Amino acid sequence: MKTYRDLISSEYTIKDGRLINNAPPLEMGISKAARLRKEVRRGEKISKIADGIEMAEARKEIRKLF
Repeated sequence: MKTYRDLISSEYTIKDGRLINNAPPLEMGISKAARLRKEVRRGEKISKIADGIEMAEARKEIRKLF
């Protein structure tokens, strides 16, 4: 059984004499999968934009040479 001191040193803080749970909110499997899928898609879009910018800068350098 946890004692009061164990609770204080773990994921809880005391505010106005009450224990406040600081644990992160729980996330369901489906919502977690949807969030991860969205992050992957966003990363792919960012990668495509970065590649486009890099190609444009390379073309500028080639035009300067001619």
